[in-house]
Amino acid sequence: MRAHPVRRRAALAAAAALLARPARAQAFPDRPVRIVVPFTPGGGTDIAAREIGRRMAETLGQPVVIENRPGANTAIGAEYVARSRPDGHTLLLTSGSTMLVAPLVTRSLPYAMADFIPVGLVLDQYFGLGAPPRVAGNVADLVAKARVRPDALSFGHTGTGGVGHLLGEKLMAATGTRMVSVPYRGFQQTVTDMLGGTLDMTFEGIHNIVPYHRDGTVKLLALASPGRAPPLPEVRTFAEEGYPDLSVEAWLALFAPAATPAPVMAILNRSLRAAVDSPSFKDHAASQVQNARSTSVQEMQESLARQVEVWRAIVAPLNLQID
Repeated sequence: MRAHPVRRRAALAAAAALLARPARAQAFPDRPVRIVVPFTPGGGTDIAAREIGRRMAETLGQPVVIENRPGANTAIGAEYVARSRPDGHTLLLTSGSTMLVAPLVTRSLPYAMADFIPVGLVLDQYFGLGAPPRVAGNVADLVAKARVRPDALSFGHTGTGGVGHLLGEKLMAATGTRMVSVPYRGFQQTVTDMLGGTLDMTFEGIHNIVPYHRDGTVKLLALASPGRAPPLPEVRTFAEEGYPDLSVEAWLALFAPAATPAPVMAILNRSLRAAVDSPSFKDHAASQVQNARSTSVQEMQESLARQVEVWRAIVAPLNLQID
């Protein structure tokens, strides 16, 4: 007995739907993608995330939502992403402070670098030391004051065990001085306290300091980088000031949970590279005294492996361990 034509067509449609369902389930992305920023809103990392997320949404075909999860020197946001489902829909935009420095100096860190795989690089950055003119006009002046008045000067940074903190420790070790380390959850309160007179200086990504340097309220005393920043040719490096050990590679990169499938990583990397390499993003980065530079997943993995050894050598003489 032959099936009724209507029932037969319905059965065929149902079978087709069942066959199509796995293909739809495997599609990526099939919902909005979240980029977690482990810093407070309004800072340089938050701004970069929103700029890159908007451009990635154009190629991913899904909204990219920025979610700020600050605290515990970026560990709160990092742990959240590390424990997220590894399907490419939850990512982390962060720096070497999170991935390289914190694991070397923190005893009870709730994540490890092995919990992540890099999607790719977003920005090369410069780190530097900024201080209001009332504190010092140059590095030599600052060091002289610190030597005369141990523990009288304070330096701020966005997290104990981060790059800014390590640079302050390195400066004290190199100059034989003692200053008070003051951790913050984000740059905005740091600069507020400097301008208000309750904080003397900060080690920070200079994209955050530049607006205040240009209006004269905070002076960039030196850069902790291998060379000068082209937009700020007047600002010397710490190496030029006689402290060659105060030189670090600073960057922002996008990360996914370690078990994210290779096909998903390939899609994310293509989308990220298209965003980073876009002329509009390169112009934005240049306006912030940063350099937009994309990489493959493998290139970023190799760079991280090299940099962790550099940071290990920086951290070891300081004998610094935090809880």
